Formats: sequence, structure tokens, C-alpha cells
Amino acid sequence: MTTTAQPDLSVALTRAARVHRSTAAELLGELGLYPGQEQLLLALYDRDGQTQSDLARELGVEPPTVTKMIGRLEVAGYVKRKPHPTDRRATQVFLTPTAQRNRRKVQKAQDRLDQRALAGLSDRQRSTLRKLLEQVTENLED
Repeated sequence: MTTTAQPDLSVALTRAARVHRSTAAELLGELGLYPGQEQLLLALYDRDGQTQSDLARELGVEPPTVTKMIGRLEVAGYVKRKPHPTDRRATQVFLTPTAQRNRRKVQKAQDRLDQRALAGLSDRQRSTLRKLLEQVTENLED
């Protein structure tokens, strides 16, 4: 039986993604967050008051996914929604004082995840990995 590197690579990518998500859940669970929610919060830390559609675009997910994430973050007390002042169809998302107080903890959890995931890789290897993963993502989005 002849095998190619391709199936092995797909298995490796899947496994890395699964373990990454599991580790993220472990680190974020301490803050009452789930994997992916930190990315939304980090986007709002960079620019608070974004619309839900802007967040979906920035995170590379479908609008219903962002709506669900925001709903859960709202229940957890991290964000609040407000109607857009000039576009009646749009809703803006703002950080709450709870989210602001936890900003350092969220960023630290993200940093710890990156450190664990990239331990042992040089800066050059990290850069190469980022470029390769971006290319894989681009290939799969076509």
C-alpha cells in the first residue's frame, strides 16, 4: 500500500487544531470564556464599538457565528450591543467594564497559548509557519 504525505499532513493539521482548541479552552475557562471568544474580545480591545458584520469579517467567520458569540459574551457580562447611530440595520458591540478589567488576563491567556504552541520554534520558523498556514487557509477558502 502506497501512502502520500498529504493524508498525514491533513491528520497533523487536524490534530494540531484540536489540541490548540483544547488548550485554549483550558486557559480561557479560568475567565469563563470559550475558544474563539478571546479573538472577538481582542478585536474589540483594538477597536471598541465595531459592528457585528465588521467583527465577522475580521474574524473570518459567518455573521450567525458572531451573533452567537456576542450573545454568549453578553450573558457572561463581557459585551453589550447598541443600535448603530446612523445605520438602522447595524448593531455595534461594546466592551463592558468587566471586559475592560479582564483585558490583561485575556491577553495573557492568548500569549500563554501562543508560547505553548510555538515553544521550540525560532522566530524564522514562526514566521514561516504563519505564512504556510495563511496559504493553506487561502487554498481551502477558494
